[in-house]
Amino acid sequence: MSTLKTKTALASPDKSVIRTFFDDISPRYDFVNDVLSLKLDWVWRRRALHQVLDGNESRLLDLGTGTGKFLEAFLKKKTWQSAVGLDFSSRMLEKAREQLSDSAGFVSGDFHALPFQSESFDLVVSSFALRSVKDMQSFCSEIYRILQPGGKAAFLCLTRPRGIFKVLYYPYLNFYLPLLGKFLSGHQQAYLFLSQSIQTFQEPTKTVGWLKRVGFESIQIYSYTFGAATLFVAKK
Repeated sequence: MSTLKTKTALASPDKSVIRTFFDDISPRYDFVNDVLSLKLDWVWRRRALHQVLDGNESRLLDLGTGTGKFLEAFLKKKTWQSAVGLDFSSRMLEKAREQLSDSAGFVSGDFHALPFQSESFDLVVSSFALRSVKDMQSFCSEIYRILQPGGKAAFLCLTRPRGIFKVLYYPYLNFYLPLLGKFLSGHQQAYLFLSQSIQTFQEPTKTVGWLKRVGFESIQIYSYTFGAATLFVAKK
């Protein structure tokens, strides 16, 4: 199989393959992320936290919570009536529970069909999970359903930078990220998937279009590090 065909296949694997990727890299996931992003992922989460919260939220859901780093940031900022992290990777959830089980609940599930009653939360967040969504219509509709009227959804995503930074970023995506990811984690396919999923992820305007289509209003976009990451905040 040619390199081009391999990249195309990895760009859109099915959900079971993606779950296996995350299960396999869970032991060193946070360490590898720190190295690959030069700890910019921590900077982006902190900025997102301050731009999302207004102090009135009480019931929080973190989708694709992984090891719980985004959820942990929200838990440290204020006291919540309820806080839940959802992920489909059992090994990622094990790591999140080890750190946060005293302050949050955890659910194994698919974010295309959320196991929650309508209007259960007033804030739904995710970090770096949208690139794994297979059906954006179902995903956005489900989030809209479980949010209370006036509630917010906030998605922190890896996107593609603009300007001169773009010249440096694509060699990073194509070579540095998959090679160093393989070296540090021992799992080449997972980081090839990460590289390709960033390169093929929809433009921010298309994400906004999906959010509007299911009924979200007052959508705000925040660009970080020349567009390498983007935060979407949408109100129901």
